[in-house]
Amino acid sequence: MRRSLALIAVGAAVAVAAVIVVAGVTSDGEAAGGEARNDVSATALPSGHPSISADEPEDVGDGAQVAETESTVERLEARRDEQPGDVRVLLDLGEAYFMAERLDEAEQAYSQALETEPGSTAARVGLAMVWHAQGKSGRAEEALRAVLEEHPDDQDAHYSLAIVLFSNGEIDAAKEEWQTAAAIDPKTVTGRRSQSFVDLLDDGESSSPHSSD
Repeated sequence: MRRSLALIAVGAAVAVAAVIVVAGVTSDGEAAGGEARNDVSATALPSGHPSISADEPEDVGDGAQVAETESTVERLEARRDEQPGDVRVLLDLGEAYFMAERLDEAEQAYSQALETEPGSTAARVGLAMVWHAQGKSGRAEEALRAVLEEHPDDQDAHYSLAIVLFSNGEIDAAKEEWQTAAAIDPKTVTGRRSQSFVDLLDDGESSSPHSSD
């Protein structure tokens, strides 16, 4: 199965892929300012997931990373021009546009892939994550749930839905989706990362001063 856009996003930050920020909570369960916290911050997205807004643009990394991303986009654009009906190229291009934060173009590439191959789950998941990055989380969640209604064992869709739910503050629901994704196939990269997020959320809960209440 193709890696979804969400997995690509996390893969771009593989050096910190094991991190979900438990915002404000230190190792002894105290907030940075001295105030105890008993929750995982919903504003802390899984590492590598860009939270893009017009007011607070995401830092996409150093110059070398930006140059590499743009080089990938140019290469894939050339392949698309040579093979306009190749769905795989369109999906890869959608992912590359997303990583370059060229969201309108990413949406267009995924839409074109879906027109070429109606029902493509990779294109549908990709579009959902573009919508989420555009701030259309409700539309993204609806699209991902539609995919899962038809394909309940789609690991990437469960993983991506977890990201949307987590960013919306639905921590328990996100954890359930990551648990489901991990259970589908724990040996894949998506499965391993899903389980790492579950484990880190569990650690956050156990470190809370109220976890034994």
